[in-house]
Amino acid sequence: MKKRTLTAGTILLCLSAISFGQNSIKDFLHQNPQFFGSTASVYYCNDTTDTPAPKDFIPFHIDHIARHGSRTHDSKSMVPNLYKLMNKADSLNLLTREGKLLRNQIDTIYHLMNHRWGDLTPLGARQHRDMARRMYHRFRPAFTPQDGKVTLVAQSTTVPRSMASMAAFVAEMRGYTPTAEFSMDPSNGYDNTLRFFKGKEYQQYLSKGSWKKILRAYQEKHTPTRLIDRIFKKGWEQIIPDPITFMTHLYALTIILPNTDYDISLYPWFTEEEKFDLWSANNLSQYLRKANSIPGKGLPVAIAKPLLKDMLVTSQAAIDGNGVEANLRFAHGENTIPLLALLGIENAAVVEADPEKVAEVWQDFKYNPMATNIQWILYKNTDGKILVKVLFNEQETKLPIDSEYAPYYDWKLFQKYCEKQMAKYPDTTPAL
Repeated sequence: MKKRTLTAGTILLCLSAISFGQNSIKDFLHQNPQFFGSTASVYYCNDTTDTPAPKDFIPFHIDHIARHGSRTHDSKSMVPNLYKLMNKADSLNLLTREGKLLRNQIDTIYHLMNHRWGDLTPLGARQHRDMARRMYHRFRPAFTPQDGKVTLVAQSTTVPRSMASMAAFVAEMRGYTPTAEFSMDPSNGYDNTLRFFKGKEYQQYLSKGSWKKILRAYQEKHTPTRLIDRIFKKGWEQIIPDPITFMTHLYALTIILPNTDYDISLYPWFTEEEKFDLWSANNLSQYLRKANSIPGKGLPVAIAKPLLKDMLVTSQAAIDGNGVEANLRFAHGENTIPLLALLGIENAAVVEADPEKVAEVWQDFKYNPMATNIQWILYKNTDGKILVKVLFNEQETKLPIDSEYAPYYDWKLFQKYCEKQMAKYPDTTPAL
């Protein structure tokens, strides 16, 4: 695999083409350290070169779901607790000289981030503006129908970063389609389709599932504590009862910083091996909680059914002449990870029982960087035949559907494929 130049804004890398061999995930991360960021990795835009559509087929409708863009840390307690702990340690004379340097960095971060927990950053807004620009230029016929009327419907959860992502996307799109009718609707009324992870069954799994013991055992084996002895003096146990929690929280703060404009990095505090261990533990946590893991028994994937059904319905409405040019949805990583697995995209539904092997077959930075998105585009010809193309992070994907036009698929066969995929997973109660 050829190395490419990677930037904090738009990263060009064909992750879907990566085939990890023995130990290669570790090698890959050492060569591409920005992906140590786990699900906090900055959005990368894969190659957007389109396979030419079959003759006479033009795009006329887009269904879209995206995670919010880059944000600050979304916990209102984690960073303040780190800030308080480091200052308490200093007051007790438990910090080494290096510990004082780290405390100063955390002080600065805390005061920059305080009261902005989970807010969309300028980089996050750019990600969605850039996404809108690429969508318009790639599929311009969908935004210039023959009757001249263009209607775009945007929905989001009521979480500020999702609403702000929607606003950035729509603002950019307005510049290209000034006469279009736009509807922006952030509402709790979409919780069943955009916050389905709030359902009772899934919340019980998060709080009481057997995955917690699996993760803890892995963390106990793979969480490095060298740094604690470097920044704290003897006696640190009196303020850090659980070293795993401390290291996990410090790393969580570390990986979110590239999404901000603070120009501060905490990565130098960790060795390459420590970064890999901490990433792998976070990766396992994401997999056990949100993907097709054995403890989940299909539940973390099944909860995305309402979203998939809604996308099928809005696309069919467009086909029937009762829909709009684009249905745009803005939500969270808890939406995109299970939807990818439900659709069977890029091995997202892989099942791996051995926690030690999960990192080789499933990588959170691939399936859920900031602004992760799934789009499908409907095409039609003058005979009324409908084809669909599915994009994952704006890159064409191939599905196990018979087609002489892949990655373009017959719409009816795609519908049947989605129904078959949903039948694999248990039914769940709505989030509402």
